Amino acid sequence: MATYKVIIMGKEYVLTSEENKDYTERLAAALDKRIKDMRARFSSLSITDCAVLTALDCMDELGQSNRNIDNIRTQIKDYVDDAGRARNQATAAQREIKMLRERVEQLEKELAERTNFSAMDNVGEAVSAEDILRGDIKAAIGETSEPEEAPADNTAQKKSIQDSPYMRSYEQAMNRRPVDGAAGGARFNGNDQGNNK
Repeated sequence: MATYKVIIMGKEYVLTSEENKDYTERLAAALDKRIKDMRARFSSLSITDCAVLTALDCMDELGQSNRNIDNIRTQIKDYVDDAGRARNQATAAQREIKMLRERVEQLEKELAERTNFSAMDNVGEAVSAEDILRGDIKAAIGETSEPEEAPADNTAQKKSIQDSPYMRSYEQAMNRRPVDGAAGGARFNGNDQGNNK
């Protein structure tokens, strides 16, 4: 600790302080000025009374300063608490954003897959529609895309022709036709040929 000499209201005081000399002298000068101001306002008061009133003013200011400090400390504490809550909310929001981004990526992937499947289905439908349209065009111009059916068996048709009266008359007439190189108008069977020798 150091010892300093200061003058207050024209009187010298020896002070022992842990503060430096400059700070101690400035503090003494401020107190001297305030007592002189109080003496100027109330000239009927003694120096001791002015010093007591000045001390009361200083105590009042100190109390107000302490209250302000307490308020500031409370506000700082509230700010710190708010900052902590905001930090926690920011952390939770970041986690939620990460989850939402992953969900969006998953949905985009699913959408891409569904789009590919839908495109494949659309291609199949387009080809099918094209085939149908081609068939309609061929049908309109008399063509068909189906293979032609094989002709039906005409055995029954042949039998019907053979059984008809016209075919029987034709066959009878052919049987009466002379054999090539033979005279006469009729062809003879094997039994008759022996009589012509």
